[in-house]
Amino acid sequence: MKKKWLFTLSIVLLGVVMRSTFTTIPVVIDNVAHSFGLPVSQLGILTTLPLLTFAIFSPTTSYFTHRFGMEKTLLVALLLVLFGSLLRVASASMLFIGTILVGSGIAFINVLLPATLVKFTPNKIGAYTSLYSTTMTLMTAIFQIIAVPITKAFSWQMLVLFLSVIVFLVVVTWVLHMAINVDTSVNQRVHSVDNMPDQVHPWRNKYAWAMLVMAGIQSAVFYTSIAWVPTVAQHTGLTATQSGWVIGVMSLIGIPASMWVPSFLERANYKQRVRFMTGATVLWLIAIIMMYNTQAGLVWWLIVTSFIGLGGTAVFVYMVTSYAIRTRNPLESSSLSGMAQTGGYLIAAGAPWAYGVLFAQLDSWFLQTTVMVIAILIFIGLMWFVERDQTIFE
Repeated sequence: MKKKWLFTLSIVLLGVVMRSTFTTIPVVIDNVAHSFGLPVSQLGILTTLPLLTFAIFSPTTSYFTHRFGMEKTLLVALLLVLFGSLLRVASASMLFIGTILVGSGIAFINVLLPATLVKFTPNKIGAYTSLYSTTMTLMTAIFQIIAVPITKAFSWQMLVLFLSVIVFLVVVTWVLHMAINVDTSVNQRVHSVDNMPDQVHPWRNKYAWAMLVMAGIQSAVFYTSIAWVPTVAQHTGLTATQSGWVIGVMSLIGIPASMWVPSFLERANYKQRVRFMTGATVLWLIAIIMMYNTQAGLVWWLIVTSFIGLGGTAVFVYMVTSYAIRTRNPLESSSLSGMAQTGGYLIAAGAPWAYGVLFAQLDSWFLQTTVMVIAILIFIGLMWFVERDQTIFE
């Protein structure tokens, strides 16, 4: 690459917008509802809509990349995020339409980013995965912290416009990267070489199916934890302010895992990977088991969210890194990522909702937590099945 810093800057900025564009709004949902004269209950779907769009649009990524190339497809995805983000401030109906557009754009980015790293930085996949996953974790936490102050000082619309400016910066850097670093003629020849298959069939691969279920479990348990740990903590005696602290710890303490785990996974052999990730997943499992305590205090919940932050983040970066290091080329990476994220987010979309329904009916979180424990045990079993000396499609 002629200007590697342009590519690196694009990856960093992608990390900024990949989650914060849709996880920040729920923090100020009361203000959004008030400005449009809607009950807050009607806006609860804003958390579910992105997950549903991830499931719907992820499988279409391979079609568009095969026809138009990765770079152009990623650019269109970024423009969808930018346009959708700006639409959200216009009206109540545009809020929902804009959220769908943001989710659809992020769906493409989720799938294409691992494949992009395979193509442009094949020898530094771990380092670049660390870069964007750490940025994503850090900026998600930062925007959740500054969302309320910005809304109080200005408005929630100004908060969204601020996020949109960052998306615009990503568009600019990616266009410059395409103009300077991407040779179209070389790009076309790369797609036609003999060792690059025209099609990959992950839906016929048992290891890809296992990855799909693992992605679903990871997303379902993690998003359910983010959505319901504060509520459960308050039912054991914590104040609303204290529950905010514990969820903040969950986001921030995952940063070391985001920084170190991808590089380790890239260097490690399959036996080292599965042993390390078993330990990280067991730490996550312990945190969920600790949620059974109905008399827990602040220190207990800080430990719970610390374990979720470390273990859960390690599992997340394990999944996104695997899409790159367990495949042989960008086509395999995007195909595996698209399939796994399609099924994974489809599973995850209903999990926080189901947890809440049972919580309201039973006035207890015992049953739901038990389901989460079983799911994590299944994840560990599937991980031992998937990890082997060969790549997924060998």
